[in-house]
Order: sequence, then C-alpha cells, then structure tokens
Amino acid sequence: MKTRSDTASEKKAIIYEDSCCRKDGSSDTIPSSVTGDSSRPLQSSPRDVGVNNFVEDIKVNVQGMTCSSCEKKLARSLASQTGVSDVRVVFASGHADFKIDTRMNDSASVITKAQGISGFSLNRVRSESQKLDLIAPAASIQKFISIPPPGVDDIEILGPRKFRVFYDPRIIGARTLLENLGGNVQLAPLEKNDELGREKAHLITMATKTTLSIMLTIPICVLAWSNAKASESTKGIVSLILASLIQAIAVEEFYWKAFKSLFRNGSIELDMLVVISVTAAYVYSVIAFGFLMAGRPLNIKQFFETSALLVSLILLGRLLASYARAKAIASVSVRSLQETLVSLTTHDGGTQIIDARLLQHRDVFRVDPHTHIPTDGIVIKGLSDVDESMLTGESARVAKSAGSKIIAGTLNGDGMMMARVDRLPGENTISDIADVVEAAQASKPRVQALADVVAGYFIPVVVSVAIIAFVVWIPVALRVQHQSRSGAVITAISYAIAVLAVSCPCAVGLAVPLVLIIAGGIAARRGVIIKSASATERAWSVTDIVFDKTGTLTTGELDVNDVEVFGSDREQALAIAFALTGTNDHPVSRSIARYLKGGHLPKLPLDNVKTLPGKGVQATLNHNTIRGGHPDWLDISSHPHIGNISSRNATNFAITLNDALLILFTLTSTLRPESSRIMTELHNRNITTHLLSGDTEMPVKSVALTLNIPHWHSRQTPQDKSNYIAHLSSQKRRVLFIGDGTNDAAAIARADIGVALGSSSDVTTSSADALIGNLEGILFLLDLSQAAYRRIVFNFVWSAVYNVGALMAAAGVFVRFRIAPAWAGCGELISILPVVLVAVTMWAVKGRSG
Repeated sequence: MKTRSDTASEKKAIIYEDSCCRKDGSSDTIPSSVTGDSSRPLQSSPRDVGVNNFVEDIKVNVQGMTCSSCEKKLARSLASQTGVSDVRVVFASGHADFKIDTRMNDSASVITKAQGISGFSLNRVRSESQKLDLIAPAASIQKFISIPPPGVDDIEILGPRKFRVFYDPRIIGARTLLENLGGNVQLAPLEKNDELGREKAHLITMATKTTLSIMLTIPICVLAWSNAKASESTKGIVSLILASLIQAIAVEEFYWKAFKSLFRNGSIELDMLVVISVTAAYVYSVIAFGFLMAGRPLNIKQFFETSALLVSLILLGRLLASYARAKAIASVSVRSLQETLVSLTTHDGGTQIIDARLLQHRDVFRVDPHTHIPTDGIVIKGLSDVDESMLTGESARVAKSAGSKIIAGTLNGDGMMMARVDRLPGENTISDIADVVEAAQASKPRVQALADVVAGYFIPVVVSVAIIAFVVWIPVALRVQHQSRSGAVITAISYAIAVLAVSCPCAVGLAVPLVLIIAGGIAARRGVIIKSASATERAWSVTDIVFDKTGTLTTGELDVNDVEVFGSDREQALAIAFALTGTNDHPVSRSIARYLKGGHLPKLPLDNVKTLPGKGVQATLNHNTIRGGHPDWLDISSHPHIGNISSRNATNFAITLNDALLILFTLTSTLRPESSRIMTELHNRNITTHLLSGDTEMPVKSVALTLNIPHWHSRQTPQDKSNYIAHLSSQKRRVLFIGDGTNDAAAIARADIGVALGSSSDVTTSSADALIGNLEGILFLLDLSQAAYRRIVFNFVWSAVYNVGALMAAAGVFVRFRIAPAWAGCGELISILPVVLVAVTMWAVKGRSG
C-alpha cells in the first residue's frame, strides 16, 4: 500500500470552474505543462475511502440549478455513470452526494462528465482533509504541484493565481506548510463558507447577465410603446439588433441547457418551455420585420419587446429567487459560527492574532472574556463560565477550569483561559454539527415524494395546455373576433407563448426542502440537532412520547447513598468496582466511578470487558469472572440483603465475583428541574406520556407519580422497550422515544422519531433522528415541526393556486383578463418569492430549548 506522501506525489490538479462547461461539451483542465503528466488521473486521499476500501463517499456543491427539474437532470447524469450509486441531489441547498466504486471509475472523471452532461458547475467538498486557500504566482503553483511536500493530499486550482491545498495536519501543520511554500505565497481572503462564496460568484454572473439584458430591453420597449418620431423601419432595425443581443444571452442561459438536456438525457425541462416561447416571439418578429422591409407589412407587426421582456424578466426572477434562497440558507448556516481569528500564545509567552485556519495541533490559544471560543480545546490555565446554549440548549453557564473541554462557537464568560487545541477548525464540533445538518438536508422526507410526483407531471401538463390554447384560439379568433387567418394564428401563438412562459414548477420543488433546510439550521443554532428530515416532517403529529428514566427524566449524575462490601478486603472490592464501572458510560456506572475516583484505589487490569445493554458489564480479573449490574440480571435477588433494600426508592447496582455478591451500591437520582413543567405542557397538548426503565419498581413508580405519567413499566430490557413501542405503533399511534442513548438504540430505531438526550459532542455517534441538550428541546422540536408543516402546506397551496390561476389567465380562460406574453416572464419571480419568504418566517418560532 502506498504511503500518504507517495500518493500525494502522484497527484495532479483539476479545475472545476464556477461556470458551466464549454459549449463544445469539454471540461476545463490544467494543461499538461502545468500538471506534468496529463494522462494520469487524480488520486484519491486514503481518508476518502469508507468501510469498503473501494467505495468513496463524494459530496459536491452545485451551481446553476434553477428548478426542481434541474435536480433530476443532475441526478440522472450522475447515476448513469459506471460505478456510481446512492445519488442524492438537493436543489434547495445546492448539494449532491453519491458513492463511487473506485475499481470501476474515479471521482474526477464522474464530476467532469456530470458537468458536461448537466451544464452545472460541480465543486467537490472534501471533509476528510484540512484545506488552505492560497494565492501565488503561476510559477510557484507549478513548482508546488510538481513536488508537493509530505502531508499534502491534494491540490485544486481555483483560478490563475489561486489554489487550494488539502493536507493532513497530523503530518504537516498549516503554518509549516505556508513557510515551506516561501514568501511569495499568502493566504487567500477568507470565505466563511466556501459554498456561500461560490454561490456569491454565481449570483454576480447572473446579475451581470440580467442587468445587461434589462439595459438592452428598455430601448426596445420605449420604441414599441412610445410615440417616437422614428420610422417603423428604423424602430425595427434597432429592435432587431438589441433583441438579437438579448437572444445571445438567452442562448447560454436557456438554449444551450435545454437542448443539451433534450439530446443527452432525452428529457424536456423548464428551460425548453422558455426556449419555445422566446423563440416563437423572436422568430415571428424577425419574419414580420422582413416583410416590413420588403414593403409587405403583416397585419400584426413585429413584437421584439415580447421576447426581450421574457428573457429579462425570467432572468430577473431567477436572480432574485436564487439570491433570496441563498440568503435564507446563509442565515441559518452553522459553519458561520466558526471564528476567523484566534489569539495564539507564542513561545515567549506573548500572544499573536492569527487567522484561525493557521492553527496547528498542540498550539495554545487564549480565550479572552466575552469572546467566542475559536475551536475545540482543553483548558490548561484559567477559570471561567462558558455559555454553551448555542450548541447544547442549556441556559446555565458551565464552569471551566484546567482540564475542562471547551467547544468551538460557545461564548466565554468573565474569565480568561488558556487552552490547547484539541480539534482544528474544519474538524471541530461546529464542523460535526454542520455535516450532520447538511446530511439531514440531503435526506428526503416522504412528503417530498408528493412534490416530486407533481413536478414530474408539470411540464407535460403545461405543454398540453399550450397546445390546447393554440388550437382553441384559432377558431375563436376567426369566428368570434373576426380576425384574418394570419391574425388568428398569431393570436393563438401569443396565448401559447404566455402559457409556456408563465408556468413555474420551482415553487413546488422548493415547497418542502427549503422549509426543512431553514428549520434544521434554526434548530442547530438553538441546541436541537436534527439528523433526519423526517423528524421535522412528522414530529408535529406525535401522539405518544415514551421516556427513559435514568439520565433522561433524571439528571445524568446519581448520588451514591450507601456502599456495602461483602468480604474481608474492602479496598480490593472498591478497586474492582472502580475498574469495572470505569469501562462503561451508563449514568449509574459514571456516578459510581466518580464517587470512587478520589479514593486513591489501586488500578486493576481487567480483561475481556464487555458491556451488555440493559443488563450490565462483565470482565475477568486473573481468570475470575466479575459482573456488575442489576441484581435481577446477576441472579442474586434472593440474597437476604438484596430483599431488604429492594423496596426502597433507590437504584441498586451490585458486583459479583464468580457469582458471589461482592459489593452493593445504593444510588438515588434527582429529577431534571424542567421535567415537571415539560410533562404538564405535553399533557396540555393531549400527548400521552409513557415511562420505561430498567430500574426496579419503586424508583420508577416514584418518578411516574411525581410527574403524573400514566403509563410506566419497570425492569425493562432494551428489547422490552422496542416491543412496547412496536405495540403502540400497531395501534396507529405516532410515537416519539427519548433516551440518553446509552442502552436505547433499539427503542430509538423502532420509534417513529428517535430522540437522544446528550451534548453536541455526541452528534456524530448518536443514531437518533434528533439530538437535544435538555428536555426543553422536545417542546421546541414539536413547535418547529408544527411551524414547518404549516408552511409546507401553505407552499403547496400557493404553488397550486398560482400555477392553475396563471395557466388559466395565460390561456385566455378569463375573457376580460389575460396575461400578455411580454409579462409572462414574471411568473418565476411571483411564484418563488412567497415560498422563500414564508420559509424565512421560521425564525419566528419561539425557542423553548433554552
């Protein structure tokens, strides 16, 4: 197997431009004079490869998608390639991801081919490496590419003097890398979010085209609608020239994409409707102009303003809709929480303000009072209280001292701390949460299937309506309006053009995903991490909520009230208990280990440690079997002492040595302060609550009575919990289960919505649909889901009302009112902006997570 440096030395760079591919279908690549061997494919970093050593998970940002049909086109262009599977494309967020078997194809070829087929710009997202965007002279870039230093995984050219370096920070640090490149290389200006930066470049390109088209359209409209003294031939010549220039803009924006989709994919998409309507208006005007110049003017003269306005208004609609969509998504971007500057502690004890991208492992940084923490770290000096509500939902500040972990993006209090870098920006908690949120955005809830079906039928329906309008209006114009045959044909064409131009399925395509994307971003900023879109989609309809007890309704830390040792060597028994409980993360084990930590007990080497969810933990010590857990599992319930304490309102944890009782701990738990209030609110919402616990009857009963939970069961194994939820589901109940995630994987998976109660550090390991910092997050999730559901319903209703009403008006169904072809291009703007604005109002949802 090649070493990382060997792999890096074989790499070449590849360009993925922020514009569409060339019109000849070729893609842009670096000349061989720059890359060296132009025939050798770009190698993949070993960290790209998943569980299967031949399968890569690829994620790309996409520019150029304007509607939901674009999403399907890109999906087809990826899925049709050899070795590609599990393709997911999200139009609303501009993301796509897929898996590729590297034995059959390589990612660079797939991306390049997909760009050529779809016409969209694809930029690969590499989360497996750290990256630096640098600016250097072309000669320096060429030298760097030819001989990259050890630790460099990949190089991507971003422009004539700008390139991106992917590197392994365990081998080479960012500052070291920059120093190796020499003084003529510097950091590129920071884009807080690469995706937003590329979206900004795309919007600038769109704005330029739109502005130019509008500037060319205005004179055409003035000549057509004013009483200018110029002759008809002069007006026609000027209008023809300007309209032709606008058509040149339309060729790149509409024609090229439409015909590429038709001939390469065999599909008719929204751009084709625009092309047909614009072409019909433009071609007729050219013909009418020709007859005018030949001295044989037609009854209906040229109307260049129609094609010009169609192009300009559609471009303007797409520009404003893209801008609104990008701003909406940017407003909830989790990655924007990443601080850009950091106070680095130097070797002489001073500090230096540097770009956060230049942090390296083992660096020490200073956190000043009332500033945001730049990255995950371990406090080595200082005391402070940190507000972690932004990521955990807990309103109370958390005390930090030497040895404490601090989390990127959280807010420091009044103290000053020195901390050592634990995780670099780009791989810290903010990045973990952002990755999870973006993965949830890529998942499609079931309601999206309805939108996809509607969008799939949209274009055939629109074309059918246009044909019907054309056919119907010819006899109407002839017999009712008494027009000439040529006039009737032109009238019918005008109605067909209006139908084709006014239609817009984009509102249907955005109805669901945009709401869910913004909901997920808002939730993440308020301490609720949504890992599956189905959680937002379905939580509003929950009828039953099933709670675990320990660590969920009670605090995660229990108090050890009594310790009884059954044997002569108390210290040995306590040492065994400390060693055994230290291997397990269950709240009971954690509490016992914390209780014994200060006892200066000898460390015992345990072997064959095994955790049994819902039961306990077992291991061997010098060939002796040690087991710890509930007395029932240990088969010691008949022990006289166990019987005496089983009726107490406490949790019992016993340890046996070769099946003989060695030590017994009695623990009591404290209810979370918000538990009672949350239960009252849930009951007020007519939600039925349940309590399932593996604990004995008395402590479970006590919690249930205190919180007024009507359905409770004790001594529940993980399988018992799963079966209980399955029984509720069989009664057509919508079930949400919430547990601390330690022993609840089966119940979380079985429930309609599985929620884990934990910290942001658990976000990548939890299998739940959502992760909350405290019980308040349940109410916030329900409220957020309700708000999202209402907005999705509104978006569907608005999309239906607009498209039905607009098509009828454009087709001439309303005799006294119609949408003229020239103004039909406003359709995209009118249909999409309400959807975006309604989605943005998700910010009005009151946060109850903190």
